[in-house]
Amino acid sequence: MRVPTRPGRTAAFLLLVATALPGLAACAGEAEAETVPAGAGSRAEVRSALVSLYAANAAGDDSGDDRDAECFADGVLERVTPAQLRDGGVLDASYEPRAEIATLDRTVAEAWTAAQMSCTDFVEESTRAQEALTKGRLDADAYATCLEGRLDEATIHDASVSTLMARWDDPAVGEMSVAQSECSVLSVPRD
Repeated sequence: MRVPTRPGRTAAFLLLVATALPGLAACAGEAEAETVPAGAGSRAEVRSALVSLYAANAAGDDSGDDRDAECFADGVLERVTPAQLRDGGVLDASYEPRAEIATLDRTVAEAWTAAQMSCTDFVEESTRAQEALTKGRLDADAYATCLEGRLDEATIHDASVSTLMARWDDPAVGEMSVAQSECSVLSVPRD
């Protein structure tokens, strides 16, 4: 079963989530700009910012187009408002993507995860990340088959939400990390 998503993971999984949101691991305490430019926070401006954020972080992806980024941005904005993205940790006070480390609130983490899961395939994304981590030594088909056999949609969803919220102790995060690690070990030929 292929479960579509582009969340994160501890090994390859956390890398996926971290690339989807700059500086995911902790919160920075820097003050944000008090003045918000005219037009900031409009749906069109926020959509453009989300597309750019997603596309920039997927630059290593060889898909070659922005369809995933546009799908993601539209999916997020179907579920939360620009103000919720600002208050939830994605955007700064001027409605630009945060440059510093952020932890998302539950509402935004759920929206982020749902958008990712509707736009991309988690197994494919994880396989690409593991191929990069193993410098191409990974048997991609074996890894994908292994991962599909160990993870269900609920675990992937819960691990993504918890990772975005920096809830590293959630059992789903541990289960995801173990599955990816074990599948990687089993799928890299020994020299």
